[in-house]
Amino acid sequence: MTSETNESLTKANGALPVVEADVVKCVDDVKIQENDENQLPATAKVEHFDMLQHIGSGAYGEVAAVKKNVGKDIGVVYAMKAMDKKRMGKHKEMVDHEWKILTTVRHPLMMRMKYAFQTYRHIVFIMPLAGGGDMLTMMDKGCLSESDAHFYLVELVEGVAYLHSKNILHRDLKLENLLIGNDGHMLITDYGLCATHCDAQDAIEGVIGTRHTMAPEVHLKKKYGPASDWWAVGITYCDMRSDKSVFEGGNSLEYSNSTAKKRPKFPACLSCREREFVTKVVVRDPCNRLGGGDNGTENIKAHNIFKTVCWQDVIEKKLTPPFVPDEETINTFKCFPDSALAANKFPTFEPAIPLYWDDIDYTASSLL
Repeated sequence: MTSETNESLTKANGALPVVEADVVKCVDDVKIQENDENQLPATAKVEHFDMLQHIGSGAYGEVAAVKKNVGKDIGVVYAMKAMDKKRMGKHKEMVDHEWKILTTVRHPLMMRMKYAFQTYRHIVFIMPLAGGGDMLTMMDKGCLSESDAHFYLVELVEGVAYLHSKNILHRDLKLENLLIGNDGHMLITDYGLCATHCDAQDAIEGVIGTRHTMAPEVHLKKKYGPASDWWAVGITYCDMRSDKSVFEGGNSLEYSNSTAKKRPKFPACLSCREREFVTKVVVRDPCNRLGGGDNGTENIKAHNIFKTVCWQDVIEKKLTPPFVPDEETINTFKCFPDSALAANKFPTFEPAIPLYWDDIDYTASSLL
């Protein structure tokens, strides 16, 4: 299975994925001014959290498990993402965009913000710790059975349906962005590449996402809409069931050509109902793709693979997860990659000349 690291907004040397759109722009000249310490907002602070363990690195920041040491949530373990302000200045719109979605989504299967604040040199997002890790790491132990994959597919479909009901396209659905919460249920995350106000099949354009799960219309630089997310759902489901890629390519150009022109190679292990679903979702023409059109979400949920599903039960998390991390697993971070645990790259937040980032501070209402 091919699963590229998200280096979105990078186009040099054919790096994957690439971004060439005007929805999430690179801002070359961001006015991040130097200020004295007293101008930094006095909301949540890095001192309110004890660093426990580095758990991941992304294209734009480092992630650590931290424990709150003050307040009504004292003792709660969170995930802290820290992004260098100077580095992120050219991506300010993307950061602000992700912040807005993290602080406004209201769905049990979507990652939500708990705190956001800034230090001298860093933007800091505090979110729930997903003790079960991400699904790509889960696949290191072997591909999922049909019943287990079906559980995660159901939750993924419900989460994507919620985003689409808000006219939001995720645009980077893949195993790395599907987390397993402490209760075993899915948390869809990483909203930096989302597009908003997308209420039509030709609502947006721009090559944004990870090539492995990007729909053909995105590869071909055509306009696209919600159907592109459903393509990604189909590819991601195949990735849950097999370690072989549906499309192949030695480099970005070959992979784009394969996705746009070649016949998909679906996992041989798929049952009849699974194959019927993916062959209707992984369809090159978005107009003929299950999930395309005005009633896309309804048509997806009406497919035979979901005939026994009560969607309200999904929202209320009444389905039994195939895996629930126990307390030891959560506390020892067993579901996170060994390479991330050993990296210890998290910033020390040592004092420096402060830079100020407008309108980033946030505290969830439940924590006030």
